[in-house]
Amino acid sequence: MTVQQTVSPLPGQGTDSVTSQPPPPEGMWSELFRYRDNRLGVLLIVPSLLTLVLIQFYPIVYNIWLILTSEKGEWIGLDNLSRLTRDTIFHGALIFSLKMGIVVVPMCLLVGLGLALLVHSEYAGRKAIWISILIIPLMVSEIVAGMMWKIMYHPTLGLVNVPLVALGLEPIIWLQKADTAFIAICVVEVWRISPLAFLLLYAGLNQVPRDIYEAAAVDGATRWRAFWDMTLPYIRPMFAIATILVFVWSTRTIGTIAATTQGGPGRATWNLSWYIYGMSFQRLKPHYASAAVLVMLLMTYIAGTLFVRYLWVERSSR
Repeated sequence: MTVQQTVSPLPGQGTDSVTSQPPPPEGMWSELFRYRDNRLGVLLIVPSLLTLVLIQFYPIVYNIWLILTSEKGEWIGLDNLSRLTRDTIFHGALIFSLKMGIVVVPMCLLVGLGLALLVHSEYAGRKAIWISILIIPLMVSEIVAGMMWKIMYHPTLGLVNVPLVALGLEPIIWLQKADTAFIAICVVEVWRISPLAFLLLYAGLNQVPRDIYEAAAVDGATRWRAFWDMTLPYIRPMFAIATILVFVWSTRTIGTIAATTQGGPGRATWNLSWYIYGMSFQRLKPHYASAAVLVMLLMTYIAGTLFVRYLWVERSSR
């Protein structure tokens, strides 16, 4: 049995005022075009938005068309993608790119975090000067960095082998063996990309409230406990962004390989970018290379999704 309760209107007040509901909120576009200044602003940015859309989506659409056709312009469907599954050269390039990401990303994050904590600490004075010095590798192009490190890796004249020779050991020919060439390229990428992680993590550290450290000190927490329980949760969103960007930069590098090993010895240092370059401009198979581009995009998307899912933490204001 349901009991219905009726509310009688107050004297002098009609039923319309009791049953009236607040007006529904206006949509975003209605609110945007409601005022004259807003309409003028939208009209002014429309050309830039259209240009951005063309720049972003036209290459994607054109790349999909290349994947679905052959070099003769014939429709072949997903044949280019199926050929990649049987291409051992592509498999080696994909594995090399993933190995680069697995090695370079943690090293860059550790170096970047250490530098960010050092500069952010109270012991570092003249922080602007230190930041300007530490980001110098970030401003050096891949080709210049690769050529510089190639000279440093020289078996007899390079600075890298000087400590080995001083200890009476044989100098290492870094760029002519598969294992040492991989290590050499990883070192160059860590030197080049670590400043990016440093900048992002340093910006995250500047957003951490100072009062939480004072509260932790009152509660008797050690510095390590305060860092693990308070600092890391605050910088985890920036940590996720740094991880994604470092992964993208390290797995897609091509200038470093071009300046140091040229993909050698043999095909030992072919990554996906060098594979795409070789297929497009050396073997003149841009349609087939476009399928590798799609795989590289999917790899980046999957990695970025995983990094955001497991590293990103939203800070609630409640």
